[in-house]
Amino acid sequence: MDFEVLNIRKIDSTTGNLKLHEDYILSYDQFDGWTERLLRLGIYIDIIFECKIDMTFRTKKFEKFEKQFECEIPSEIKNIILEIQKLDHLELKHYYSDIFMEDQGKEDYVINHLGKSHNIRIGNLFKKPQPENSSEKLFFDLIEFFEKWREEIYQQCLNELTPSNQIPINEKRKRRR
Repeated sequence: MDFEVLNIRKIDSTTGNLKLHEDYILSYDQFDGWTERLLRLGIYIDIIFECKIDMTFRTKKFEKFEKQFECEIPSEIKNIILEIQKLDHLELKHYYSDIFMEDQGKEDYVINHLGKSHNIRIGNLFKKPQPENSSEKLFFDLIEFFEKWREEIYQQCLNELTPSNQIPINEKRKRRR
């Protein structure tokens, strides 16, 4: 499967923010920062809840892994998105972070709500932020589910790289203990 992210979201020249195509309700872009795996993941969900994923990362041998595919959305994520879409007004900040450091991980969400693309960046959070309204309550729950799903997707792709007769190194270390 090949798709162009530029067909899903573009920079709005008037605001400088990302504008999500009208056929999409949510995009999620994540970058680990300068970690060993250099994971970059994009998840794009359209209005009928079909999901496209674009990811790259480096293996332990520093080989590049790239893949685009479609998959099912976890029901928890779909339910939260539906709840967000039911809100009369979306009250989210543009940036949630406790500190800023160069080359650290970040997550970017763009949510289409009532014809407007809302851009939200998540930086370094030491603890889960406390919601100030119902929009933030739903959004903070969504963040947790996306972080869990992101790691599941990553592990599934790692498993594709590991021959079935071999045990990944981290599993060998666990067995030795």
